[in-house]
Amino acid sequence: MAYLLPEDYGALALLFLLSTFLKPVVRLGLDSGFFRIYYDVKEEDRPRFAGTVALFAAGVASSVFALVWLFSSQISVALFENPNGVLWVRLVAVDLLASSFVFVPFALFRIEGRASLLSSFSLIRHAANTVLKVILVLLGTGVTGVLISDAAASVLLAFLLLFELRSRARAALDWPPLGAALRFGLPKVPHSVLVQVLNLADRRILEGYVSLGEVGIYSVGNNFGGAMKFPLSAFEPAWQPFVFENAKKETGPRDIGLIATRMAIVFTVIALGLASLLPDVLIFVSRNPAYHAAAPVIPVIVLAFLFQGFFLLSSIGISITKETRYYPMITAACAFLNVGLNFALIPSFGIMGSAWATVLGYALMALLGAAISHRLYPIPVQWMRIGAAFGGAIACFTLGTLFPAGLAGVFARASLALAFGVFVWRAVLDETDRVELGKVVSR
Repeated sequence: MAYLLPEDYGALALLFLLSTFLKPVVRLGLDSGFFRIYYDVKEEDRPRFAGTVALFAAGVASSVFALVWLFSSQISVALFENPNGVLWVRLVAVDLLASSFVFVPFALFRIEGRASLLSSFSLIRHAANTVLKVILVLLGTGVTGVLISDAAASVLLAFLLLFELRSRARAALDWPPLGAALRFGLPKVPHSVLVQVLNLADRRILEGYVSLGEVGIYSVGNNFGGAMKFPLSAFEPAWQPFVFENAKKETGPRDIGLIATRMAIVFTVIALGLASLLPDVLIFVSRNPAYHAAAPVIPVIVLAFLFQGFFLLSSIGISITKETRYYPMITAACAFLNVGLNFALIPSFGIMGSAWATVLGYALMALLGAAISHRLYPIPVQWMRIGAAFGGAIACFTLGTLFPAGLAGVFARASLALAFGVFVWRAVLDETDRVELGKVVSR
């Protein structure tokens, strides 16, 4: 934060908006389609299926890359109202192209239960990205340096994963399983785009009401609150294989419902800890006092991503039954609500209005996802237990806000969150819950 201005964060937020909207278009839903249909393909045909999806995805990504490169000036004008961001747009395109070579080997690692291998490659990418980013930003390259480091780390990861893909896939173009993967995945393209409307359209709407610097401050608060996505991302690779392996078993609904209940409670405890402490962390690490205004945004964004976690858990019946057409219907309703609330709340409440619009959008998503999924594939999620944990977390967070700023307040909030976590672990979860959660975490 000492080397990037709020305006730089605002520019990065808009470029991230571009990247996240283009990513589902580049992949055509094949990342989820490959994972789901893989379990329906005969074991001896799976290497050909992996090769087919990898080749097709590479072709689509290359085509989109060429289009973005050609129209980079027009895209820059749409984002920044001037053509000065052409290099930035092209660096985003390079990052997207390289990332398209990653999802097939990563999906295979998840299917094989190779969590350590997946983590190792992810760590290599993040380490390379972080080191290069620090060097380039310290050299004064600003936004350009951030984007170069992202693109270079993605290219490195794609190159390393090619060797892993060669041992697990065979070059082929088998159209029937590819068609099945596309039929499953294509409805997720508008779903993914609309999810990004929930996540990021507020930046574009904010631009019309506040300065680019305030957009950057809001983006910083979002980035800190986005820490809630890490436990969700860490859990998801184990969640889907578990679900698809057990869905057809007689005890499948009960087992899936129990894991969903337990993880919803765990996510709630994690959310309390992050919401309680991350605002203090932001104030501690930011040298520029202007960024302190992002602190109130953080707990609200954490709550939004907690609802996203509830959607991940409770809507799984839609994927089990391959009724993915419901995903864009759900997210369309939520995106419409989110955009409408942004326009309604931002003029009066500024960046906090935008944050609460995001929360309400994700809350509706969790509600609709659970209702539709239950109709398609009933899962006995124990909502009373989840509700009790959620209510307790809200009470603890509210109590924590009464403590003053400074080290004494930080210690009090940390102690309160820790005490709540211990209470949930010992009193809300039983011995069976703890054992089964340990298995999921280890996987």
